[in-house]
Amino acid sequence: MVLLSSQGVGTGRHPAHFEDAVRASGLPWTILRPGGFASNALQWAESVRTSRVLAAPFGDVGLPVIDPSDIAEVAAAVLVGPSHTGRTYELTGPAPVSPRDQAASIATALGEPIEFIPRTREEARSAMLAFMPPEVAEATLNILGSPTPEEQQVSLDVTRVLGRPARPFADWATRNAAAFK
Repeated sequence: MVLLSSQGVGTGRHPAHFEDAVRASGLPWTILRPGGFASNALQWAESVRTSRVLAAPFGDVGLPVIDPSDIAEVAAAVLVGPSHTGRTYELTGPAPVSPRDQAASIATALGEPIEFIPRTREEARSAMLAFMPPEVAEATLNILGSPTPEEQQVSLDVTRVLGRPARPFADWATRNAAAFK
């Protein structure tokens, strides 16, 4: 069994109920704990398409976001590799990248400038409440604005499992540029 969990379980920001249940199941297991997904940048697609603007809080706070393709490849590898049984992998990208850096990568992928507009925490919270419960919005804002050293740390687990480094955000932006055109 492979559980897609969250880096937040390892840092204590999210409960471990699902991981505990998997470990207690008696089945062979592997747990994957990805950090933030590069694909979360799709939340900016409409504003980038319509006005070449990207608004986000904590513009200069970097986190090592992971490409969902890397998560999928790690999951496939651990499903077929018995050497991964009983292991927990922290999955991150190869380097911390801030929202301002993400905007620059998307601009490069498009070949056009994008304006980065800083958002306040309250503006971001208000927008998040449209699609997530208040406690999840608060926890997310805490991670984005005041990440722990563990949340900013780059893990080499993608390299350990796949034999190659995790893909940088810029690669994700290039492969997904059509969403921002």
